[in-house]
Amino acid sequence: MKRLIVLIITALLAAPSLLSAPAAAASLPELKAAAEEAAQAASSAPGEYAANWTAAMDLRKYGDELVTQKAPGWKDLANAAATEGMKFGAIAQKLDPTGVEGWYWYGLCVGTHSDCVSVFSALTEGLKGKTQKAFETAYSLDKSYDTGGPILALGRFWQVLPGIAGRDLKKAEKLFDEYMAGFGSSPDANKDAWYFRGSLYKETHRIPQARADLEKAASMGQKDAPKLLAELK
Repeated sequence: MKRLIVLIITALLAAPSLLSAPAAAASLPELKAAAEEAAQAASSAPGEYAANWTAAMDLRKYGDELVTQKAPGWKDLANAAATEGMKFGAIAQKLDPTGVEGWYWYGLCVGTHSDCVSVFSALTEGLKGKTQKAFETAYSLDKSYDTGGPILALGRFWQVLPGIAGRDLKKAEKLFDEYMAGFGSSPDANKDAWYFRGSLYKETHRIPQARADLEKAASMGQKDAPKLLAELK
């Protein structure tokens, strides 16, 4: 129980890495151990809200790090973690529909699942509506949670959807701007925010803005930003 209380903290969207790991990130073995312990605790306490959303959070962190590191067998391992996290997140939603955590971590687990099986595969599984509802609900309940995580996650959701599924870059940009205005100056600001918006600017041919955001992301250690910077004309 003590561990569950300690773990009521914020973490990281993304997704396609919606959110990055914090500076003092745990190692992969540590994340795996935490995920296994949290999953066992949730399975032993199916009616406990904190246990279930914590399991979803820890499984998502572990799965996301597997994706980030491209560890051996990462697709199968990360997908298994994300799928299990989705299960616990859905339970948390039912236990307390007014709690932001169940909705938020469920949505991020879907993001990691999509990293493993592709966005299109996730769509064929009928997850688009559930993910949209999860992030929109989290946003409406407490958009400041996890240093603005619901804002950034919802923006990324609209950015990565295929066009046939309702992709909306205007909505995405508005949400990214909202995140920057509210949390861009925070010491805990997510470096992916600048990468996400920079890639959106690049796609919409606003090169000076794209360069500024991508340079900011790169300076913060966002690993994919330098590649996009190199592609700017």
